[in-house]
Amino acid sequence: MSEKTSIQNHLSSKSFIGLSSAEIAAYVESKSFRTFHAKQLFTWVYQRQIESFSLMSDIPKELRQQLSSDFTLRYYTTLDSSVSADGKTEKHLFITEDGMGIEVVVLRDKRGWMSFCISSQIGCAVGCAYCATGARGLARNLWSGEIVNQVLSLERLYGKPDSILFMGMGEPLLNYDEVLKSIGLLMESGFSPRRITVSTCGIVKKIYDLADSGLRPRLAVSIGSIFEKKRKTIIPLSPANNLARLKKAVQHYHEKTKRRVTLEYTLMSGVNDSEEDADALARFARDANAHINIIRYNRSGPRKVQAPPPQASAFQTFQTPTAGRIMAFKQILSASGVRVSERYRRGNDIAAACGQLVWHTISENGA
Repeated sequence: MSEKTSIQNHLSSKSFIGLSSAEIAAYVESKSFRTFHAKQLFTWVYQRQIESFSLMSDIPKELRQQLSSDFTLRYYTTLDSSVSADGKTEKHLFITEDGMGIEVVVLRDKRGWMSFCISSQIGCAVGCAYCATGARGLARNLWSGEIVNQVLSLERLYGKPDSILFMGMGEPLLNYDEVLKSIGLLMESGFSPRRITVSTCGIVKKIYDLADSGLRPRLAVSIGSIFEKKRKTIIPLSPANNLARLKKAVQHYHEKTKRRVTLEYTLMSGVNDSEEDADALARFARDANAHINIIRYNRSGPRKVQAPPPQASAFQTFQTPTAGRIMAFKQILSASGVRVSERYRRGNDIAAACGQLVWHTISENGA
């Protein structure tokens, strides 16, 4: 997409958030102003989250007036928020311009490290069996401005995060172009690609594309199972995204970016937590030179704001393995010589943990 075409799209939607520095420069030049103002505008919005063009003190008045005429500068409105009992997780329900509700999460670990978990789609079309997001289907993709606006809106509340996780609603690689542009915008605004993680259920072609894009964010792949037939019942992807092809894609990503890929493995009792499962996972990780991150299955939890009913019949309610079973599984992996960690469960009590986020249709009365 050309900068001129992108600007026209933004003028149509009226949103300034989502324009890159090059697109801002093209706009400024088209209005016969000096292009150095583009950097100032980018800083005001993407680094300072200014709430109005009129407050941009080093921008000529005529340009501020033109911007106010051509664009809106709106951050997300929070309809509802929840805080976990331990105070380390906060979930916000943001409202988009077309009245959709998207859930985003702020996470803090024991070190005080703060992460923003953001969404790339409103819902998800994949329909993983353990995920509440996919159970409600896909409403639409989020465009780059809407993705970045989640980060900017959270920054206005909490300050700059230590990391950004594309682990909220949606399959990022099925909205590849907009996710790629949003990553570029985040990097322009000062985030290192090492602090950005893209999580995918394994869209093979797009893993290659991301590896070759030059952006080099961290990559996490939800694996489900290392047995093809079982994996397909958990993560219903096409044969083009089978495990053999996925392994090669993960290897390519590591070779191209020099970043070790993380395999995210959601443990479900009696489904994928056997010794056989652990041995197969260890072999896959060794071959792919990948790290394994264990995630305990999270049931779809309670929520204060009503969400649309489930649509995908594949969605199931599983059980979390016992602590002893999880420990035994991890020990098999460690004994096999692979790197393994376990994601600390945060936000389960407010339906903000992995696999619990959902989208909402917001009525005029806000419910």
